[in-house]
Amino acid sequence: MKENASFFIFSDNTFHSKRYTWATSIIPRSQMVNRRCHYCSAVENYPSGEFDVVLENGSEFPDMLGCGAYPFLILSERVISTLVAEKISAFHTFSVGISEIRSKSKMLMETDPPKYYRVEIDGNCQIDLEASGLELVHFCPECHHLVTNPRVPNGLQIISGSWDKSDVFRDVQFYPRINFCNESLPGIVNRNKFTNFRFEFMQGPWNSSTKGLNITKLFKQLKESR
Repeated sequence: MKENASFFIFSDNTFHSKRYTWATSIIPRSQMVNRRCHYCSAVENYPSGEFDVVLENGSEFPDMLGCGAYPFLILSERVISTLVAEKISAFHTFSVGISEIRSKSKMLMETDPPKYYRVEIDGNCQIDLEASGLELVHFCPECHHLVTNPRVPNGLQIISGSWDKSDVFRDVQFYPRINFCNESLPGIVNRNKFTNFRFEFMQGPWNSSTKGLNITKLFKQLKESR
């Protein structure tokens, strides 16, 4: 099996799981990162650490909280605790508070929300743009703003040997807000029935019109093939 074949991209599945509430606004509780790249004029504006969120819609609190204001990875306390217990540690966290909940769901409004945390992944890899079928159009050496042709990839390949063996990892140079993992994370999500996770094979093809991989079926197939 190729190294890439056991890698996944993961995100929230809010658009295919309408029952889950999600964060529509961010209220910073930490210093803001506000900068405009003088080289290519790209703008960055996001909290450096902790923040609060405004939640809207849905009838349940998910384990992975979708964030429409900025592509942060936000996980519940029970997910974080399980990852630590499972010796997955290539990340650091910041507290995420809930300042307001806007929902017509009585069930949601009467349920105590879980504690949430912003997760910043420390594991690392390097994406091979050419092997991923991407032509480099523009890359800013200062702010790392990337433009490729096509603009949106449909699968990614890593440079052989660049993965640092972490269970969760990112390419901080080209794709700092895309989350990757090996088989450990989907296995944990499957065993613990954590909600609102979406997995696709890292190498693609990706299909945004579906709910992503059926990880219960996937691990059954993997078990049978070994």
